Amino acid sequence: MDPNELLSQVTGQLRALAQNAVEGLVRELPEEPSAAGTVLAGRLLAAYDRLPPGNSLVELVREMLGDLDAGSPVRLHGWRRAPGAPLGVALVLTDPSGAAAGRAVLGVTPGGPLFDVVVTPGAALSMPPKATGPWSAEATIAAPGGWDAAFGPGLPPMPPGGTATIRFQRTGRLAAGTADGPGISVNGIALTVTADPGTPPAVEVELRELEAAILPAALARLIGVGGSGPMAGGQGPVTVTVRADRAGGLRFAGTGALQAPLPLRLNAPGVQTRGAALELTLDGGEPRLALSVSVTAGLPGLPLRASLDRAGIDLPVVLSPAARPGLDPRRLRELFPDGIGTELNLPPVSGGGVVRRTPDQGYAGLISIDLSVLRLQAVALFRPPVAGAPTSFLVLLSATFPAPGIQLGLGFALDAVGGLVGVNRRVDVTALQRLVCDGDADRVMFPDRAVERAGEIIESLASVFPVASGRVLVGPMVRITWGGRMVSLSGALILELPAPVRAMLVGRLLVGLPDPVVPLIRLQATVLGRIDTAVPEFELLVSLAGSWIVGLAVRGEMYLLVRGGRQPEFVMSAGGFHPRYTRPAGVPTLRRLQVDLAPGNGFGLRMEAYFAVTSNAVMFGGQVQLEAMIAGCGVQGWLGLDALFVFDPVFAFAVHVRAGVAVRAFGRRLASVGLDFTLEGPAPWHAFGTGSISVLFWDVELDFDIRWGSPPAALPRAGRDPLEPLRTAVGQAKAWVAERPAAVRTALAFTPAAVEKLAKGDIVHPDATLRVSQEVLPLGVPISRFERRPVPVQKWTIKEVTLGTPQSADGLPSLPERFVPGEFFDLTEDQQLTEPAFVRHAGGVRVGTDGARLGAGHRVDDGYETGYEPPLPSREFSPWPGLFRREAVYALSAAERLERWRTPEAAVRVRPPTMSVVAADDLHPMLADVSLVNATADAWQAVRAQLGDPSAPVQLVESWEQRT
Repeated sequence: MDPNELLSQVTGQLRALAQNAVEGLVRELPEEPSAAGTVLAGRLLAAYDRLPPGNSLVELVREMLGDLDAGSPVRLHGWRRAPGAPLGVALVLTDPSGAAAGRAVLGVTPGGPLFDVVVTPGAALSMPPKATGPWSAEATIAAPGGWDAAFGPGLPPMPPGGTATIRFQRTGRLAAGTADGPGISVNGIALTVTADPGTPPAVEVELRELEAAILPAALARLIGVGGSGPMAGGQGPVTVTVRADRAGGLRFAGTGALQAPLPLRLNAPGVQTRGAALELTLDGGEPRLALSVSVTAGLPGLPLRASLDRAGIDLPVVLSPAARPGLDPRRLRELFPDGIGTELNLPPVSGGGVVRRTPDQGYAGLISIDLSVLRLQAVALFRPPVAGAPTSFLVLLSATFPAPGIQLGLGFALDAVGGLVGVNRRVDVTALQRLVCDGDADRVMFPDRAVERAGEIIESLASVFPVASGRVLVGPMVRITWGGRMVSLSGALILELPAPVRAMLVGRLLVGLPDPVVPLIRLQATVLGRIDTAVPEFELLVSLAGSWIVGLAVRGEMYLLVRGGRQPEFVMSAGGFHPRYTRPAGVPTLRRLQVDLAPGNGFGLRMEAYFAVTSNAVMFGGQVQLEAMIAGCGVQGWLGLDALFVFDPVFAFAVHVRAGVAVRAFGRRLASVGLDFTLEGPAPWHAFGTGSISVLFWDVELDFDIRWGSPPAALPRAGRDPLEPLRTAVGQAKAWVAERPAAVRTALAFTPAAVEKLAKGDIVHPDATLRVSQEVLPLGVPISRFERRPVPVQKWTIKEVTLGTPQSADGLPSLPERFVPGEFFDLTEDQQLTEPAFVRHAGGVRVGTDGARLGAGHRVDDGYETGYEPPLPSREFSPWPGLFRREAVYALSAAERLERWRTPEAAVRVRPPTMSVVAADDLHPMLADVSLVNATADAWQAVRAQLGDPSAPVQLVESWEQRT
C-alpha cells in the first residue's frame, strides 16, 4: 500500500459520508432564491435559520462552528449548481460589511457528491478566531479575479483560483485506548486546509503533545518503568502531523511515508526499546492508526534475552454516518509481532534466532549458533502459495571456523564455507548492483552479527532474490584469509537455472592493517561479476565503499562490460564517465574515485578522478578541492579537468578546465578569481568560457567565444548513388538466410542426404522463415550522407518480396541492424561527441514461406515392417492438462501419401508457428501470438508482466493447443 492508495480509500469514505449528510439536510432546506444581482444568482438559495440535526458529519460541523444561526459568520444555504441540477447545500462565509463586499461558498451537490468552490471577484475575507466550546475556527480567503472550481468523481483537477487558509483547533486532552493502557492521547488537534495557485490544495491534521503507552499500567509498575497512568513509559509529548494532497497522498508530514518514528523509550532493568512508531494502515478497506514498538527484554542474572519487533496496538479510523468521525477506542486491537527473537549466552555455547513475517505474506527465519569450535548460521525465506503462485523458498547456510581457521599453507587459511539454494527465486541484478555499490554484499554472504542485523539481512535477501516461478538458484560460497585475517577474500558463485543460464560472481576483498580488529587502514573492494550465455555478455562491477586510510574515506566504483551478439559493446571505466558522454544502455551510474584528506577543524582536501574507454571514445578527468577555514574565515580553491575523445562516428574532442580561488569570511565571499574554459576541435577549433574577478561588491566577468581554422575541406565529389551497392549487397547469398524452425510442425522425416543439404543451405525446411538483410544503408529513415559523403536527402524501403508469389513488405517484421550514424546523417558538434558509435535501424525483413513453389514429386521407398511386442505394464504419467486425448493419427497408403505431396500448383502453404500463453489448468487462452525475441532481458518475466495477474500459473504452448 502506498500513500496515494490510502488517500483514495479515505477520500471515498469521506465522499460517502458527505453524500449521506447532504441527502439528510436538503429535506429541511427552503428553495427560495438568493444573491440576486451577483455571480451567485440562480445558484445560491436562501439561508436556513439554524443547522438542522443530521448524521455524524453534520454534528461534527455543529461542534466546530456552532448552530450556524443568524449571528454566525458562516451560514447554511441551499445550493443548485446549475439549472436542473439536484438540490444541495452550501456553507457560506460572508464579509462582515455585507454580501456586496465578498462571499466564499463551499457547495455540495448529491450524486457524487460534487463540490463547488466559489469566491466572488475581489473578495478578501477574514474570519477572526471564533470559539465554540473546545473548538475554534478561523479563515482567510482571497480571490482578486474570482474563483469558481468544481471537484468530484470524473472531473479533471483544477488549480486554485485564489488563496485560502482555513484552520480548526480543538483544545483539551483526548485519549483512545483502555483506561490504564495501552493507548494513545493528544492534548489538542488542529485541522488546516490550504490552497494556493502555485501548489495543489492540502489538508493537514496536527496531533499535538501526543503521548503513547505500549504497556498496561500494572505491567509498567512491575518491570519498574514508573508511572501509573495510561501514558506511562514515554519521554514526554511529541507533535505528529498527517498531510494529504493529490501529489503525495496521505502520509506523515515529517517523513513523507506512512510511518512516523516516536521517541518512546522503556529503559528499565532488563527491558530496552529499540524504536517505536505510528503507522497508517488499511485493513479490509478501513483505515487504521497503529502504534508499534520493538523491545528487547531479559531477566538479570539469566543468559537468555528475548526480542519483539513491531508489537503494539491499532485503532480504526471511523468515517461512518452513525459514529462520530475519529478513532474508535472500543475496537482497539493488539498487533501480533512481526518478528520474535531470542539470544542465549551460556559459555561455551552462545547464539540466537529470529522469526518474522515478510511483506509478501511469507516468513523469514535466522539462526546463529557459536559452539566455540564452529559457528553455524542459517537464513531462510519461505512464501507459501499465494494467489496461484507456487511455493518458493531461499536458504543461506554458512559455517565459520575459529581463528586461525583451517590452514592451507603459505599463510592462507580456510575461514568459512557456505552456500545458497533457492527454488522459484531469481537474481535481481539491479538490486544486487545497488547492494555492491553500497558496500553491503556481506548481507548475502557470511554476514557478521547476524542476529543483531537480522532485519537488514532478511530485507536484502528478499530484494536481491525475489520470487520467480520456474527459476532455481544454486550458489556455493567460500572465505579465505591470509596473514591472520589481515586479508580476507569472500566469494560466491550463484547460478540461475534452467536455460537461459545466468552466472553471478559476488566477492568481497577486505584488507585491515595493521590489526584487522582495529585497523588503521581498511580497504574493502566488493565485486559483482555476471555472465549471461544467451547474449553473450560479461559484466564486472567493483566498489570501494566502506574503505578508509587512517580515518580518511576512500570511495569509487569500477566497471567492465564485454557484450557480444547483435549489440556488441565494450566499456571499461574507473570512476565513471565524462559529464557529456551518453552511457551505453544497461551501464550503471558510477561514483568517482575519491579520497578525502580532511583532518577536520576547518581544513579539508578532496581529490576525485575518472578514466573510461568505450567502443568509440576515451575520456578522463578529475577535480581537486581545497578548504582552509579558521573561525569562519579562510580560503577555498578548486581545479578540475574533463577530457573526452570520440573516434566514431567522426573524430572529435572536448577538454573542459575549471579553476578558482575564493576568500571567505563568516559565510560570505570577500574576493575570488575563477576561470571556466572549454576547447573543442579539430576542424574548426572552438574555445569558449568565462573568466571572473570579484572583490567585495565589485564583480567583473569576461565571456569569450573564439573559433579559428577551417572546416574539413569539401569533398571533391558528392557521394555515389547507393542503388548499385545496395543491389549488390541484396544479390549476395549471405543476405538471404533460411532460419530453421524452433519447433517442427510438418510431418516429414528427412533422409541423411536431405539433412546434409539442409545444413549447407541447399534446401529449405518447409517450416522455415526467410531473412533478407543488408548493412549498406538504413531502411525507412531519411539519409543525407552515404559513405560519409553528402548525397541528396533520400529514404530507402523494401516494397515487396517475391517468393513464389509477391508479398508486400508493409506487414512484414523488420530486422534491425547496426549502422554508424556519421556515415548516413549530418551531425552537430555536440552530437559528434555524445552520439553512440552505432545506432539500430531496419536493415531488412523476415519473410514467411507461404506461396513458395515446391519441387516436383518423386517416388520414395516407404516400405515398412510390422513388429510385435508383448504387452507391457501400463505406464504412469503425471497429470498433464493437454489435449492429447483429442489427437489422432490416420493411416495412409503409399499412394495416398505420394498424392498428398504431389500437386501441379502450389498447394502447400506453411507459416511460422504462433505461440500463446494459456492457463495451466485448462489451457484457456490468456495472451495470443506471443514472441520471445529479446534474449538480453528476462523475456518470460516481460510476458508475465502483460497478464492481469502476473503470478497466475501459465504455460507457453503453440496456438493450436489452446482450448477454444
